Amino acid sequence: MNNPPDPTHRYRMPTVFGPAVGPRQKPGGGMWMPEETGTMNAEWMAITYRTDAERLERLLPPGMALRGEPVLTVSCAWFKNLYWLAGRGYGILSVDFPVTYKGKSETLDGSFCPVIWEGAPDAILTGRDEMGFPKLFCDMPEIDWDRQAGAASCSASWFGFKFFDIALTDMVEQEGAPTLPGSGGGAAMYYKYVPRTNPGCGGGADAAYVTTPAPMPGAGTPDAIKFDGYDFARWKAKGSFNWHRATFEQLPTTFHIVNTLADLPCEEITNVEMVAFSGPGIGIAVNSIRPVEPADDK
Repeated sequence: MNNPPDPTHRYRMPTVFGPAVGPRQKPGGGMWMPEETGTMNAEWMAITYRTDAERLERLLPPGMALRGEPVLTVSCAWFKNLYWLAGRGYGILSVDFPVTYKGKSETLDGSFCPVIWEGAPDAILTGRDEMGFPKLFCDMPEIDWDRQAGAASCSASWFGFKFFDIALTDMVEQEGAPTLPGSGGGAAMYYKYVPRTNPGCGGGADAAYVTTPAPMPGAGTPDAIKFDGYDFARWKAKGSFNWHRATFEQLPTTFHIVNTLADLPCEEITNVEMVAFSGPGIGIAVNSIRPVEPADDK
């Protein structure tokens, strides 16, 4: 790549091979057209539970505060038939809780997602670099769903250690829109942090700010996509889950994250739900994430 990158295209390392291919950009550059993305399928289960407010507050980045009840939603999902992976799919494990964020010129009410695990490195690289999603690697099999028995389960592991599992039983189909994936509604928020390259310890950040979706009708974002005419179903259920505490030897780089979540007490389960749906492939290509200028922008 002797010429500088084209500012109208997306790049990520290694940049010398040209524009990056992913959910938001097709080979050679330029956005995918809806007619090129086909139909995707998804299964998504979630449990929301009341926990300790003080411990949740320790997970907040600067400028955020808890909003309402201290409830945490843990979601386990599988996306299938994804156009940008040539028909492949992957699983997602994420958590979120309701917050308010005060930036330099705006205040946002919504939910904060401190961590996401995914089963495809391709999805992790694009989400971390381009959107600021806090994604980590895991091994996640497809959701095991026995529709006749009204039961479903899923788990996540890394280096052969299962650090999370979830199980739903007594599933009863419902009408109406789902309440997942978020626990508090409003804007979804993430905290993008990229450390500055430095030969010593520390060095600060090249990027450190909250990101959130911005409505961009017509730009291939979920808020511009109509799901009319596609299949959708929703179930209420009973549910259980387990965060399995890990040692350094079991999860050398993420044991502290898993253990922090495992230490959040489940005081009461307030909602258990599952949805299954199909939709336009481009509907999952989140392309509207924007930075939020912090109040103390130094």
